[in-house]
Amino acid sequence: MWQMWLRFFLILPGAVLGLEVIAPPSQQALLGSTVLLPCTFQEKNLQIMANFLAIFWYFGDTEILRYDNKGKEIIHSRVTVDEKGFLQGNASITLSNVTISDEGTYRCLVIHSPSRQEKKISFRVQAVPGVRIVKKTLIKKEEGALQCLVTDYYPQSITVTWLLNGKPLTRSAPGTPRQNEDGTFRVNSSVTLLPSETQDNLVIGCQVQHESHPTPLTDSFKMVFGVPPSVRMFSSKVEGHSEKIFVCEASGFSPEPVQIKWLMDGVRVEEPRTSDGGGSIKESYYRVTSGPETQLANITCEAYHETLYQPVTETLQITKNYRHYYGTIVAVLLFPGLLLFWFIFITLKNFLRVRVSPIHKLMSDDGEKLTLYCVASNWPKDPQVTWAVINNSDTKSKEKRKVIWKETDNSKGKGSVPESLTTSGESDTLLTEEYSMRTDRLEAGGLHNVLATLSFKPDAQKHENIEVSCRFVCGGKIKERKLQYSYILRQPQVSQPIKLSINETGDLLYSLVLQEFYPRQIQIRWSCGVGCYQDMESNTKIIPCSSIQAFNAESECKIPGQLLKDPGFTVRVTWKHESMTGPEQQELSVRDKEFPWRPQMEEIINPDTLIHSKEGKFQCKIWGYFPDALEVKWLRREAGGQELFSVCPSEKYKIPEMEQKREADGTFSCTVSLIVSVSLTTEQGAEFICRVGHPSLGEPLERSTGILSVRRAPVINITHEGDKIRAEIDQFYPQNIGVIWSRTKNIKDVTFKECEASRISNETHSNSDGTYRIISSCDTKKPSDKKHIKLHVTHEALGNPIEKIFIREKGKYYEQQGDKNILLQKHPE
Repeated sequence: MWQMWLRFFLILPGAVLGLEVIAPPSQQALLGSTVLLPCTFQEKNLQIMANFLAIFWYFGDTEILRYDNKGKEIIHSRVTVDEKGFLQGNASITLSNVTISDEGTYRCLVIHSPSRQEKKISFRVQAVPGVRIVKKTLIKKEEGALQCLVTDYYPQSITVTWLLNGKPLTRSAPGTPRQNEDGTFRVNSSVTLLPSETQDNLVIGCQVQHESHPTPLTDSFKMVFGVPPSVRMFSSKVEGHSEKIFVCEASGFSPEPVQIKWLMDGVRVEEPRTSDGGGSIKESYYRVTSGPETQLANITCEAYHETLYQPVTETLQITKNYRHYYGTIVAVLLFPGLLLFWFIFITLKNFLRVRVSPIHKLMSDDGEKLTLYCVASNWPKDPQVTWAVINNSDTKSKEKRKVIWKETDNSKGKGSVPESLTTSGESDTLLTEEYSMRTDRLEAGGLHNVLATLSFKPDAQKHENIEVSCRFVCGGKIKERKLQYSYILRQPQVSQPIKLSINETGDLLYSLVLQEFYPRQIQIRWSCGVGCYQDMESNTKIIPCSSIQAFNAESECKIPGQLLKDPGFTVRVTWKHESMTGPEQQELSVRDKEFPWRPQMEEIINPDTLIHSKEGKFQCKIWGYFPDALEVKWLRREAGGQELFSVCPSEKYKIPEMEQKREADGTFSCTVSLIVSVSLTTEQGAEFICRVGHPSLGEPLERSTGILSVRRAPVINITHEGDKIRAEIDQFYPQNIGVIWSRTKNIKDVTFKECEASRISNETHSNSDGTYRIISSCDTKKPSDKKHIKLHVTHEALGNPIEKIFIREKGKYYEQQGDKNILLQKHPE
């Protein structure tokens, strides 16, 4: 109390108030960093007192932090403070993970009643640019373009300079900066080099100057020269498939690598399979499913290379019947030298070595049939194709190699087996009923290309361990490729447990994915119940793997959500497969840790102030649970006690009915409440607990209000004793209370001046019920004076201070109540 009176004394005329807030005018930080926004304060002649201190931070006009005698509230999610430093004069805040949106003006407002002062900090964000030259290979003695990407910088202003052997190039195009989603910028700068500048021993650099970095940032490279690729494409139909294989070949390029991409009607499609033909040759294979009879489609192969500013492309037009037209190269040939290169390539065709790709595998639509395909390229004449199988698991057979298909001049490209076939040193047994073959040919520039396919249905006994060979023969030259193949039983793999989702009707969808099993046949069964299981209807989808000879299964079962209200309810899925020694299963109940929808509780929201004889409302939000079988109990612990007592609805306690709301994700949420008629006697030091039960919980969840502190507002009775006005302020809690007397010079004066401390008398007493009472009087003296006297009472149980104004006239005291003056009673002796 003496501190309060000392403070009132110091703010009288003549006392010096010295609140000073110190903060820098500006501050800056890098994007993504953590920054301290400093703000300190001090007050001369006075100690910092918590009851009189308030600190506010604003970003623009938005409040982001508030601290006063009621506590601390931080509105900004990335702002932290050291609350202990407030009473030492440190109001600084820390801002983590700085973003572009954090840039602006921050205000630090400090109030140490009655003084206040504010400082502004202009905060700027910077982001250091990334610099990268994205094209570094040119064609010697030809004009070429280079690009430099400058990314993720802030602010926008930037300078990009191209350097040739350290000297600036004046022909660069700066590009237009574009803004990213996070507020940073990016720009693409380009420069064109003249043929005379594409020489050996040159160093190209891209230099960037930006305020976020003290020195220029540079990416540079030594000039590299290369040769662009040439591209050609051909295709084949696969027997028994609704697909067609397309082959795109890029050749004659340097350096490596080259990247091949595919487009269907101008839209990018899946990544293709590729193989290297050796040296500067790369082949890419792509499969296309047929469309409607009348639908035409354009399939395009693009070849990307370091020497090219735009890719070289070739396009074919296809229909459902797979009749196609071998289109000319629809090439974006930016370099005239490429035409010369193509002419030389055709002229020297007979000197180019013939090539045969590895044998590739392709599963049919239903996953039951396997197709092998092999591509022969750059043959001077049309080669003859022979497919053969070697059964490595048949150790007793003397002749393990069996020819499946050997072309004759009459059978080329027909996809049929010749009527008679004699081969030297080879078995003449033809396994024609098990296999189907096809060859497709393309002649381009006097060179012959062949795509050969072999299709069969894998069998555990016949194909347990075989070797398949594809042989091309022409003019005495033989090229052969082999592929080891084994019929492998693959056991279903479970990559993750049963997954759950909630549909619109409130039912649960249980799903399980089994991966990479072979063969296709698999049995999946769903059942559910409590102790005794009952089979449920399910839906299973079998999907062939695109990469290996295997299948994936996606199985799903729908369960009514209300069944999960029983904690013992369990869903089981069982699967059996040829590769397994016995069935396997997974189970999931509402009590398992994998069950995703358990209730979550927020902390209980207490009333800002608990006032004696008024109602206080406690609230707690619960969310994220399923099903809607929530049990909520309110419990009470007496002050200083340990035992918990159930709270039941009564005149003292009101428990509103719980309303459960279904959220967009199908889960439920609710807000539970307890309304208490507050009494200082029963609630002071007590504690309320909200206990929540749910079928998914082993133990109930609990949240506590914490130890309660009750306030009681003061009751004021005014009398007078001679020259003194006497205020009896009673029944308040806690003890801290502010009482200020002030007066005017005369009846006409409207300015109140605090009464001298020598005229004030205060006596504090404790009541038997734990509340407090204070008797405060003010000696007005000089009975003949006419003046106004004001009583100002502050207490934390009061929403607003209480003020009473009195008039002294002719030795009598009146209280102003609106337009009336009520005569004060004398204090009884």
